[in-house]
Amino acid sequence: MSPMHAKHFHKAESETRICTISGDLRKAMTIELIARNDIKQRDVLKFEALLQDSGGIAYNEFSFDNRNDIIVVRAPARLDLMGGIADYCGANVFEATLSNAVVMGSQLRQDEQLQIFSIGVESEGLKPWLRISLNDFYRGDDLKTYGEINQFFQRDVKTSWAGYILGAFYVLLKEGKSPLYPPFGKGGKGGFRHGLNMVMQSDVPMGAGISSSAAIEIAAMVSINEQYQLNLEPLEIARLAQIVENRVVGAPCGIMDQITSVAGEEGKVVSILCQPDKILGLVELPENTYLVGINSRVKRSTAGSAYTDTRTAAFMGLTILSKEFHLEELNGYLCRLPVQEFRQKYWDVLPKEINGGEFLDRYGETIDPITTIDPKKTYRVRSRVEHPIYEHARVQQFIESMKSAHNAPDLNSAIPYLIKAGKLMYASHWSYRQRVGLGSSNTDVIVNKIRELGENPPSPSFAKGVQGRFLGAKITGGGGGGTVAALCVGDVSNALEQVISHYKAKTGIDAEIFTGSSPGAVAFGKLKYRYVCAANRHLRNL
Repeated sequence: MSPMHAKHFHKAESETRICTISGDLRKAMTIELIARNDIKQRDVLKFEALLQDSGGIAYNEFSFDNRNDIIVVRAPARLDLMGGIADYCGANVFEATLSNAVVMGSQLRQDEQLQIFSIGVESEGLKPWLRISLNDFYRGDDLKTYGEINQFFQRDVKTSWAGYILGAFYVLLKEGKSPLYPPFGKGGKGGFRHGLNMVMQSDVPMGAGISSSAAIEIAAMVSINEQYQLNLEPLEIARLAQIVENRVVGAPCGIMDQITSVAGEEGKVVSILCQPDKILGLVELPENTYLVGINSRVKRSTAGSAYTDTRTAAFMGLTILSKEFHLEELNGYLCRLPVQEFRQKYWDVLPKEINGGEFLDRYGETIDPITTIDPKKTYRVRSRVEHPIYEHARVQQFIESMKSAHNAPDLNSAIPYLIKAGKLMYASHWSYRQRVGLGSSNTDVIVNKIRELGENPPSPSFAKGVQGRFLGAKITGGGGGGTVAALCVGDVSNALEQVISHYKAKTGIDAEIFTGSSPGAVAFGKLKYRYVCAANRHLRNL
């Protein structure tokens, strides 16, 4: 421990001597905000209320105490406007933050234990509390492998969710980003000197296609970054969070979700070039233009076989093109191929489908470190290559249309650009189903109804404050269900009710609506709290 840290540590101890850690302690303590930001979010105020409540954040053996400061961070969910699964092929993607988010509070411990508590996760049939040791990441003096850590968190399905949070500690150790001082009993190798208590509150539904996983990973990584003063940059936080999902959890996602959650801004859409992780800019929506997410409540997952097979086939296509034509300029990214060049030179070369064993015999493994080829499976290669190449081009056209609409002198002048953007969304939705097999009959019901209402709007007027119109819609993220993103202009509340009623009549399911935006984790910053004895506060106020 550095002298600076030691001084702070002893000061914290001395401030708590009046209070003892007992069953009556929380009743004798009050929460005090000691570092604030200027952002007010309802979910954070709710979390603060739980801190104030003597029993609000306490479960089994878990609770915060008055020994160290409590740091609270927030990471939002995202709405995939365009790009989706093409991110792992190097596509340009266009992502917005949502008002739904993960709020996480954390507090340093005096030992090597890591404790986490997820508020309300019992409703999903999961266990809300888990405690492990930092030593669980080691085998003797050596770090365990990613495979071993994946199995460690998967051993109990009811606590496997903990991998998204506590996996961040292991990734930081494995990637050499942990603090410099030695861990418990592992002299000279760097690590974490103290454990952490962590509490998660989330209103991001799991499996809804708005990336609850990335929001959790970013909240955890930012919490650790703040508590241990790691000074990680935003994009580095996103990269490390992606490793948590890829290697610890075992889901082959791209990086767009993590970047959006950490670096997004309220009211803006993030343009990201995933080669591998360059933020091209933050784009404001045109005036009176809105995004709405409609959750079909058909759960989906990037760990699912359809998503994984689609990714695997795309990298198989990349391998074929690279070895047959020596396309070093692609540098591992299919989306560097222009659409016209792909159609003229390479489309016919790619097999419509190929057996995994045959592919391995002819070409060997792909460059993708996340997926493996099953020799017994047949993979649809050509269409899985087509989608990201075409999607990349669609996203770029979409962004240009949105910028043109934003710069138009008035809303009526902007409408043609917005209509073009909407058509690109419908084309993307079609490609999800027809090219990569990641569509869903439920999301089709929503998109088709939106298209019907958009083509026959209740009012031709788009003036601010009057009834508006749907412009476009598409399935999002990894597909296979989840949430539909809709682009709207004007007031579409009545039309939205028609969509929800129609979906209920067709499927018997009540859809869920996501609206609004919120700051990414970096823009939000942090709040810092401290439990103090009521007697101490009274003495300070004298």
